[in-house]
Amino acid sequence: MSLYIYAIAQADGLGIDMPKGIAEQPVYWIASGSLGAFVSDYQATTIRAERRHIAASQRVLRALQAETDLLPMTFGTLTATTEAVVDLLSRHQEELLTQLSRLSGAVEMGLRLNLEVPDPIGYLVEHLAELRQARDRTFRHRRSPSLEERVRLGQLCESALRHYQETQTAQLVALLSPSCTAISALPIHGDQQVANLAVLVPRAKVQAFEAAVHAAAETFDDDLAFSLNGPWPPHNFVELTLDI
Repeated sequence: MSLYIYAIAQADGLGIDMPKGIAEQPVYWIASGSLGAFVSDYQATTIRAERRHIAASQRVLRALQAETDLLPMTFGTLTATTEAVVDLLSRHQEELLTQLSRLSGAVEMGLRLNLEVPDPIGYLVEHLAELRQARDRTFRHRRSPSLEERVRLGQLCESALRHYQETQTAQLVALLSPSCTAISALPIHGDQQVANLAVLVPRAKVQAFEAAVHAAAETFDDDLAFSLNGPWPPHNFVELTLDI
C-alpha cells in the first residue's frame, strides 16, 4: 500500500471537511512540526493519470484551497509510509514554509486566448501585408512553386504565427499585471491558441481580476476569444524540488 499526497499546508489545516479522495478513500492529515500533508491510502505503488483519478485529486485540492493556503503536489505523488511523509515534511520544513508564505492568500486563475477562425495561418496571411506579398510571389502567374519556395513560405508563416502569439501574450500580460500578483506564460498548444497564462491572484481580489479580464477583452480583436477558469490551487507557482 502507498500514501497519495495531495498537498502540504500549515497545521491549521486540521478540521477541514474534505470530500473522498482517489479510489473513494478518506483524506486525512499527517503532521510534522508546524506543517502537515493531506493524504489518502492507495493500493498500489504507481498511479495512472486516468480521468477519474485526476478528477478526484482536483476535487480534493479545490475543497482544500477554499479553506486554507496550500502547496499542491504534482499529480501522482506517492510515498510508502506515514513515517516517510513525516520525514519529508521534517527535512524540507524551512523550504516549505517559505513557499507557503510566498503564496499565502493567493489562488491560481487560468486564462487562455484563442483565435476563433478555421485557419489561423490563412487569417494571418489575409491580415499581414508581408505574408500576402510572400504568398503572391510564391504563386505568381498561377504556377506551381518549387519545394524550396514552399518551404520558405511555410517558415515565414510559422514565424509570423509565433510573433503574433508573443505580441498578443505580451499585450495581455501588460494589461493584467496591475490586477494580480504574478503571471506565468505556459506552453501554447496548437495554431489556434494565442496565449496560455497562469495567474496568481489574491483570493480576496478574484472578482476584481475577472473584471480586469473583461476590460482587457474589449481591447482585442473580435476574432480572439477569452477563456477564464479557476480559482485553482497555485500549481504553476510552486517552486519545489523534493526528494520523496
